[in-house]
Amino acid sequence: MKTISLRLDKNMFDEMKKISDIFGISYSELIRNAINKEIEEKKKDFLYKLNQAKFVSSEEESEIINELSQMSDEDLKIVSKENIKL
Repeated sequence: MKTISLRLDKNMFDEMKKISDIFGISYSELIRNAINKEIEEKKKDFLYKLNQAKFVSSEEESEIINELSQMSDEDLKIVSKENIKL
């Protein structure tokens, strides 16, 4: 395991302490669980998945990310679906 330093504002720390006390878990476990939830959620995101694909060059990847970032949610909505068997 790696060790990190973390700064929290007083309200966040107080809430963390309450939750930790109520559920009988350490601050570290609470923080690890929260980070793990965020990681798993981000891994479902299209942008993360796109960055994991290794079939484009860095230049192509930057161009795709730039184009996608300029699109609205409406632009990115799936309007039709077709299965293609290879």
